[in-house]
Amino acid sequence: MLDTLIKNAVLLPMTAPGEVIYGANVGIKDGKTVFIGRDEAEAASVIDAAGRLVMPGLINAHAHTAMCVMRGYADDYSLKAWLYDKVFPVEARLDERAIVAGAELGIAEMLRFGTTSFSDMYFCQPAVAKAAERIGIKANLCNAVLALGDSYVFEKDRAVIETEELLKEYGAKGPIRADVSIHAEYTSPPEIWRRVHAWAKETGVVTHIHLSETKSEHEECIARRGMTPAAAFAANGVMDTPVLFAHGVWLSGDDMRLIAESSASVAHCPVSNLKLGSGVADVHAMIENGVNVCLGTDGVCSNNSLDLFEEIKLAALLAKGKNLDPTALPAYEALKMATVNGAKAQGREGETGVIAPGYDADIIMINTDAPHLRPIYDPISAAAYSVQGADVAMTMVMGRVLYKDGEWLTLDVEKAVREVEEYAVPIVKGNRN
Repeated sequence: MLDTLIKNAVLLPMTAPGEVIYGANVGIKDGKTVFIGRDEAEAASVIDAAGRLVMPGLINAHAHTAMCVMRGYADDYSLKAWLYDKVFPVEARLDERAIVAGAELGIAEMLRFGTTSFSDMYFCQPAVAKAAERIGIKANLCNAVLALGDSYVFEKDRAVIETEELLKEYGAKGPIRADVSIHAEYTSPPEIWRRVHAWAKETGVVTHIHLSETKSEHEECIARRGMTPAAAFAANGVMDTPVLFAHGVWLSGDDMRLIAESSASVAHCPVSNLKLGSGVADVHAMIENGVNVCLGTDGVCSNNSLDLFEEIKLAALLAKGKNLDPTALPAYEALKMATVNGAKAQGREGETGVIAPGYDADIIMINTDAPHLRPIYDPISAAAYSVQGADVAMTMVMGRVLYKDGEWLTLDVEKAVREVEEYAVPIVKGNRN
């Protein structure tokens, strides 16, 4: 007997361009999809998806989830002023309780908007890992190494200590995984990059790095090192193992080819990049050069939401506008960035990102009753250009329903909001001793 049967769906399996299966049934057992098609079978739970879109869960490939505690705190600043004048001082005050509160609120938001897995770079990640594990969402977690100042000692760095703990506890497999992280080219020297890379080489995990996010970052690296940030990381061996680069707004053509040849991925974060005035990444050129491009929200403090459907639409529109070509990033390719490509970037290719037999049942269902979704001539187009995160009616991870019709089944949302408002917000404001 099946654990769950989803029936009568308008199914977007994301296994081939343009593929839509009408009236599809999806059989789920032991956390995995066992069949799709017209077959029926006895199931402990039946979900009627008549008239609704069913597709793989979305993958947020670059987030700082706990920054939900700073939503709206530092708007309308340049990246440098935002980071050094506003964010870093607050982060120096945040403790584990505040960070876990922000992470739980962010996970609730992601589940509400159809995200089933996220790659996160922040602090106190062993505690966040426990929260994510309890809630049931998938996550790749890292704490980025920053080596600033003459007094820096690698072995005493909180990021280093947390990374070692994550690697020991989770490693490169399972729903919760450890990543290693270099914050960026400009926040540490090459000898530190090589030490972080040694972890990746030894354990097989992904290395998560901010890359060429702003014009000044990119150009200052060229002035300092005689090469771009991507070239500098490659020259120091960092790209010999799987790498997930965040942003890539100012990549050169040579950078794109270097990244493609190394099989690294780039997490495009269009909302955050626009809000911080960082520019518009040339996603069309990246794809043309063979780069695996996925999507991220970045942190809520530089985005204000964790709605990946917003990123999907904006990514497609920006690619069309930047290239003066309405065919530059079609609807299917935009959806692929948030599903198939995200899975590859996380090291979860073959596990998630599509709905197919043998894959984990990481599935979302979209309510199409709202006026902004009618009529639907092409479900793929509707998913890319018309669906909003709030249209998600169900989010399932490994066959387990975590959110359905306004109810979080594994998370006390009211408690998460209260914890953020009553405990974390006073810290952000500097009002808590």
